[in-house]
Amino acid sequence: MKSKFIDLVQYFESLATCHKSILHSPAKKHFFRFELEEFMTGMKSKVNYPALILEGYDFQFTDSTSDNVHKVINCAFMLVGKISDKGDYDAIHPLWDQLEEIGDELIVKILDDKRNRNVEVLSYFNIGDVSGALLTDMNLIHYGFRYDFKLSWPLTNDIDPLMWNEPTQ
Repeated sequence: MKSKFIDLVQYFESLATCHKSILHSPAKKHFFRFELEEFMTGMKSKVNYPALILEGYDFQFTDSTSDNVHKVINCAFMLVGKISDKGDYDAIHPLWDQLEEIGDELIVKILDDKRNRNVEVLSYFNIGDVSGALLTDMNLIHYGFRYDFKLSWPLTNDIDPLMWNEPTQ
C-alpha cells in the first residue's frame, strides 16, 4: 500500500484523541491540520488547548540504487497552549514544560508504533531526524513547541500503464 498524507493526518488525529493530556473529540476539537501562519492569523478562536496542529509537508526524492526510490517527507507538528494573562511570565515556563512533555511522549509513541509496525506510514521514521523549537506568537498569549520530523515512503519505479495513453504516430 502506498502511504498518503491522509494516512498521516488520521494517525495524528488518533494520537490527539488517545493522549490523555489532549483528548481531542468532535465536540471539543484539539487537533487541527493547518499551517502555522493560519493559526497565528485567526484560526485560534476555534481551538481548544492544548492543541495538536499537524502542518503540511514538503518532500524530495532519493534514489540510492535505482530500484530503491523513496519520497522523503519533511513534516512538522505543533503543540500549542494559551495563558490568560500575557503579563504572567510565571505561567509561560510551566506551560512550555507541559507541552514539551506531551510532545516528547508523542515522539516516543510514534517510535513505538513504527517499531511495532502498527502504522505503515511510519515505516521509515527515524528519531534522529526529529528536532524541536519553542513557539511564541505576537500577542504573547500562545506558547508551544514545533517538532520537525522526516518520513520516508517507498516509491515504485514501475509506470502505471492505466495512467498513460498510447502515443499517436
